[in-house]
Amino acid sequence: MENRDRQAWIIAIAMFVSLFFLWGGGYNTSPVFLGALLKSFHWSHERVSWIAAVLSLSVGIAGPLAGWLLDRIEARFVMGVGSALAGVGLFAASRAHTFDALVFAVAILGLGLGASTLLPASLIIANWFGDRRGAALGLATAGMESGGMAMSFVCGYIISLHGWRAAYLFLAIPVLALVLPLLLIVARTRPSGGEAKSVAESARDLPGLEIGEALATRAFWMLVIAELAFGLAIGGTFLHLVAFLEGYGYTERSSALVVSVVLGMAAIGKPSFGAMADRIGGKNALGVSFLMIAAGVFILLGAQDRRLIVVWIIWAGLAGASPVALAPLVLSETLGLKRFGTLFGWLGLILTFGLFAGPLIVGRITDVTGSYTEGFELCSAIALVGAAASFACVAPKPAASASTIAASADSI
Repeated sequence: MENRDRQAWIIAIAMFVSLFFLWGGGYNTSPVFLGALLKSFHWSHERVSWIAAVLSLSVGIAGPLAGWLLDRIEARFVMGVGSALAGVGLFAASRAHTFDALVFAVAILGLGLGASTLLPASLIIANWFGDRRGAALGLATAGMESGGMAMSFVCGYIISLHGWRAAYLFLAIPVLALVLPLLLIVARTRPSGGEAKSVAESARDLPGLEIGEALATRAFWMLVIAELAFGLAIGGTFLHLVAFLEGYGYTERSSALVVSVVLGMAAIGKPSFGAMADRIGGKNALGVSFLMIAAGVFILLGAQDRRLIVVWIIWAGLAGASPVALAPLVLSETLGLKRFGTLFGWLGLILTFGLFAGPLIVGRITDVTGSYTEGFELCSAIALVGAAASFACVAPKPAASASTIAASADSI
């Protein structure tokens, strides 16, 4: 057991490292690049928002297929292919000179991220950890914000000296040289049992509901609402953060620094909320994080006062990214691990649809009104809907499970 625990934590650390460079570099640096693209091409806010929107949507499109594969083959193969695609997408973005070429590059990047980041990492952690699952998910997924913190700062510096293409090239190097071989060597879907079984055979023995059973539960649909609300609220605010701050007189470099620091705070917030979830339950911790996100928007709207931006960095940093770690925990607590990959893949599609639509909606509102205020207030209201859905996400009674009924009938 001690050797298994050690291996579990080694895998968790490997997930942290991979998410650091993949999601942290490939996705969480988006606000820095959007601000640079606005200045470079003088596009409208709505047009630039399409870059982030396509990236988010392609992550979601990859989710259902990746989830289906993860329930059937080893995670390292799915993650290996995904990380290779992500590296190619980043390299292609560094060579892009037109809007269409950049959209195509970020689409490839998004497909790779969808197959190599949150979904497979959450599945692996959920299978390797039991009682400390929340803390482990928080630790592993904190790599997303830690990487975003470091890479946003570095990319902001590179962009100021050499331009955004050099920054994309910089991000591609560790993905291909470090992350790809690390995942192929270390990542394993779940601990091996006493007898050799395929991933698909092992999944059938796990506790939880089949797809049809899960779709008939309130818990699944409350998670759908929560994931959609999170994507809309965060996509509509965070991805416009640099442009929003520059409108208040912040420089490009100071705006990138704000992004970097708030992501650093999120790297602390995720494990903290994960540990909280291990004590009060995943759905309750998820609901609290949504309430804090909703309140944080109004703090951000006062960013002209430099003191309030410091308050927002701490507040939003602690809670803003926590749903990323808490949603897979709630899924495992309510619907089990049997079809975790497939179910979380579909939830990921819902999340990324929100991340796709959020920047477009806020960008459009900003172009019409000339201000981010109305769009950000809408995001706050959406976060309140996510909080209500989270608190209502109750695990179905065992008797409601068709497989339980069938087992009882066989025993008569």
